[in-house]
Amino acid sequence: MLKPPEILDIASRRWPTVLRAEAAGENVFPLRIPFGRPRTTSDFAVLRSEIESLATARQEWRIDWEEIETRKWGRQRWPVRLGFDCIEDIATALGRADELSSFRAALKDAREKCPALEPWLRAKAHRIVDYLADWPGLVAVCTYFDAHPRPRCYPRQVPVPVGTKFIEEHSGILREMLDVVVGASVDTAAATFAERFHLTVEPPLVRFRFLDPELRAYVCWPVADCSITAPTFAGLEWSIPRVLVVENRDVFLCLPKVQGTLAIFGSGKGASLLHGCQWMKASEIVYWGDCDEAGYGILSSLRSSFPQVRSLLMDQDAWIRWKHLAVPGKRDSSVRHACLTATERVALSAVLAGPWMLEQERIPPLEAERAVEGAFD
Repeated sequence: MLKPPEILDIASRRWPTVLRAEAAGENVFPLRIPFGRPRTTSDFAVLRSEIESLATARQEWRIDWEEIETRKWGRQRWPVRLGFDCIEDIATALGRADELSSFRAALKDAREKCPALEPWLRAKAHRIVDYLADWPGLVAVCTYFDAHPRPRCYPRQVPVPVGTKFIEEHSGILREMLDVVVGASVDTAAATFAERFHLTVEPPLVRFRFLDPELRAYVCWPVADCSITAPTFAGLEWSIPRVLVVENRDVFLCLPKVQGTLAIFGSGKGASLLHGCQWMKASEIVYWGDCDEAGYGILSSLRSSFPQVRSLLMDQDAWIRWKHLAVPGKRDSSVRHACLTATERVALSAVLAGPWMLEQERIPPLEAERAVEGAFD
């Protein structure tokens, strides 16, 4: 036997369907909730009390009753189904009458100001009630993108009456909505929200250090450690004998002097920023990253652009020597490992068996320094 709180719980779970139907102009009423037959093992006194409680409950629902002959209790009048006859009834029962009113107003506002949202409204109108406070701003953003599908400005520069951080703070729901509004103009291959909707993004930075003062003087660079945009870095016309790419900042900052060597802070998957650096094709390149699935993925990716890349402290011997310093890691199914050497693959297999993660910083400093100094021998 369903009790009033259980009925309201079922009705609450059906509320999103009711809202979608309202937006689509579909009629799902009367909305029925079946009771089912009482079990013959039930306590009849308790059952009668529950039936009376249900019959006298002051709620906006209608109960259908039937006279049923039972073997144990004789002929009884049982509730067989409960129904809501209209959306106002279920909204009142759930205490959502004001929400329904706001939903209808929001729906009307969206249809008037941004008709291109209609497919989203019909499919996902129930999401509106989660964003009622921000709905005018969401519609304003969608309206602007409908008129300007390729804004070519920074997200905070979009000329709509919302806070400057509004688009960034609501990128999840806006992606759903703008996918419909912008349609064919969406860059489906883009990795970020800004790129997907043709907003301007700040160019990523590449940080590098000269590990040899004479090399810095040779290329006439003013500082030993700096960051420049990835396109600028790729466009340099340098002749650098040796390039050492390391994954973690602390390791990058502690690297010793190495003749003829430029160190690059790979910053996790930031090593992907180097693929367009044609001048690196003539350099010796060594990569030193974490011994985890992601680290070997970065190594493989870098080697796909620069076949001469060698790894440092990432082979089978290094893993065997330092595996006692590894900690539990995590899988990263997005990476590929097509360009690894045989000994690197053995180390990767051992890492994946955990999965484990041997971070660069775990290698004792003196051992790490000795390895870096001999990396290009």
